[in-house]
Amino acid sequence: MTKSMKAFQVLIIAGLQIVSLARVAGSEVKVIANSSVTTDFISMAELRRIYLLQTRKLKDGSVVEPVLQKRGSLHDAFSRQFLDRDSEEIRTYYHGVVFTGKGSMPREVNSDEEMVSYVAHTRGAIGYVSGSANTDGVKVLAVAPESSRGERILLKRVEPEYPKELQHRGIEGTVRLSLTVSAKGSVQSVQVIGGNPILAEAAEKAVREWIYSPSATTSTIEVSIQFAVRP
Repeated sequence: MTKSMKAFQVLIIAGLQIVSLARVAGSEVKVIANSSVTTDFISMAELRRIYLLQTRKLKDGSVVEPVLQKRGSLHDAFSRQFLDRDSEEIRTYYHGVVFTGKGSMPREVNSDEEMVSYVAHTRGAIGYVSGSANTDGVKVLAVAPESSRGERILLKRVEPEYPKELQHRGIEGTVRLSLTVSAKGSVQSVQVIGGNPILAEAAEKAVREWIYSPSATTSTIEVSIQFAVRP
């Protein structure tokens, strides 16, 4: 098994532990939604795609709007628990999306009370509050953990070609990608989550040639590719 797949397993196990804590009474973070959102639960992967602006629709076709709390301990906790990133990485990611014209910065609010009020009065809104917050007027969504069952094994890995100019200048970095893998195992699409755009282009080109083990359904897999100048 490759190092990347082992790291992916660790992330899944950590996600299971975090979500189980987040769903008990008095937990640190609760995910809330406007009453127009028909579902009562959302998967970790789906919530992540919504907040990374990769989609505006849930699996049932409902259009949703992600809402953020401004910088603070709650936003930090939400970013770590549900987006698997720290808050600064998330902010950098949003700035990149805005800069490239691929999306706009989600609305930000200042408190639990403001979040609940906005979500309650805005069709399709999804947000998060502290575990002790009053959630009258909104629905609390259960967050379904990602399962390690049916894990996709990487059968063919093509290493990316380090861009020569960046390599000569000693520019290093890690690129994070979200892969959509077909049932047969080929990579159907690639979404860049973070990293240097030039390195990301090289990484995307390589992972499109990766092959995973077959499965009954299409899968979404996140991978990290590191570019480091060897001495």
